[in-house]
Amino acid sequence: MSDFNPTTIYFILSESMGGWLWVLVALAFILLTGIVSGGIKLRKAGRPARRPLTAAIVAGLAVTAIFAFLVPVWTLAGPGALVASVDYVAAILLALVPGASAGALVFFLAASKCATRSGITFENT
Repeated sequence: MSDFNPTTIYFILSESMGGWLWVLVALAFILLTGIVSGGIKLRKAGRPARRPLTAAIVAGLAVTAIFAFLVPVWTLAGPGALVASVDYVAAILLALVPGASAGALVFFLAASKCATRSGITFENT
């Protein structure tokens, strides 16, 4: 266990995932950039992040719940693979990957929409 460091994790992921590793790293970077830019847009517009965060949490939880039951098919296991509680925990942890991705995407889209939405102004023209 003393040799288990980030370099070892990289080589394990590189061997097991191949070219998909870099696709997923790029996707994670794009989603992180979307979250940061959505937050910056909200701050510049002076709007709270409550609605985008709520939408992101709801979407992320919904996608996680759907994918938790699709994990046996996704991992090429049989439909009866979810038997014990540890199986459900592992399925939920695997389902958090698409759930978090969907939540990040929804946050970016909702934050961009909330930031560009103009409020009611009472200007004398």
